[in-house]
Amino acid sequence: MPLTEADGDFVTVWLREVMGGWQMEDAGSTLMRFSYDQDVGSLSSGPRAVMLQQMLHEYGARLDEDGQIRAESTEPDLGQGLLRFGQALLRVGELKTWTKSRVASTFFDDLEVSLKSIAGPQKVHRNYVYGGIPVADDYPIDFYIEGGKEPLFVFGVPTKDRARLATIVLQHLQQHIENFNSIVVFQDASAIGSADLRRLMNAANDMVDSLDATDALKRKVMHRLVAA
Repeated sequence: MPLTEADGDFVTVWLREVMGGWQMEDAGSTLMRFSYDQDVGSLSSGPRAVMLQQMLHEYGARLDEDGQIRAESTEPDLGQGLLRFGQALLRVGELKTWTKSRVASTFFDDLEVSLKSIAGPQKVHRNYVYGGIPVADDYPIDFYIEGGKEPLFVFGVPTKDRARLATIVLQHLQQHIENFNSIVVFQDASAIGSADLRRLMNAANDMVDSLDATDALKRKVMHRLVAA
């Protein structure tokens, strides 16, 4: 195709004749390129998978179970279909440039993966409702981690609004739970306004200023689990 990937290689499309026209395929080359510096598994579920399928759908394409991207075209529309398909493949390549700061919707999935790698999958509970407190369903906890002497609650804060929500939930928990530990994990603490940050600092036991600070997160979580 007269289109080039970020590395300078031309986009390549394979054509397979089918009843009524042609099927366009990428032979798995797009995901193969993605795998060079990204985890392909991140595209199989969660928000990234939804975004990928929506992106492909805009161009009349899809990702099949065998890892190939495909689309169909009639014979008269093949030229236009090839161009749209090539554009779809390039758009998928753009996923490699997504970062946690650009895709806030993946922040909690990434945080969950980190917590499970630290504490173990069975001990991490997402969107946890702490029974025994008033209107508990209205104050869900982002993550509850089992195993500590006291309950350990982790709150993710990718935005200013989430900082305010975490503060409200923490203040409610403090009114009704005698003892618990809390850790707040920011996407980028510097992006939170000073007033919101100050209120949250007063409500939480501990903080990690970025999801990329994996060593700090592990140390702070394990400190509270080992204390048990």
